[in-house]
Amino acid sequence: MRFSLIILSIMICVGVPNLNASQSNLNLRQIAENFDEHKDREITMNLRFKILDNRSQNIIFYDLRNRDIVFNYSNNRAIRRLIRANPLLHSGLIYEVKFIPREVDEFLNIKADLINYEPIFLERLPYEKAE
Repeated sequence: MRFSLIILSIMICVGVPNLNASQSNLNLRQIAENFDEHKDREITMNLRFKILDNRSQNIIFYDLRNRDIVFNYSNNRAIRRLIRANPLLHSGLIYEVKFIPREVDEFLNIKADLINYEPIFLERLPYEKAE
């Protein structure tokens, strides 16, 4: 019993820092203000979906401080496929968004490459492994 508690404690200590490189307390303004620290590194954040603009081919999310991040998917075939595969995007729903910041402008708007997004509630649903 005691040995299993020690093993469990070690697994938690080792596993916690590697949780998808997610920075739960990080917001978009902090990324913009400390851009050199975050540039070209994959970031995973919980963001709310705002809108999918098919005309300009932008998908927009926002953080807890209502700061937007716009991803243009016009030149990204993988993201276009992802959007077609997940047509039921809902405004205000929280998504786990993975992206790589590339540039920031003088207004602290971040230009980034979208890697993936997934509704948060999906990872919390129980599932049975098919055999």
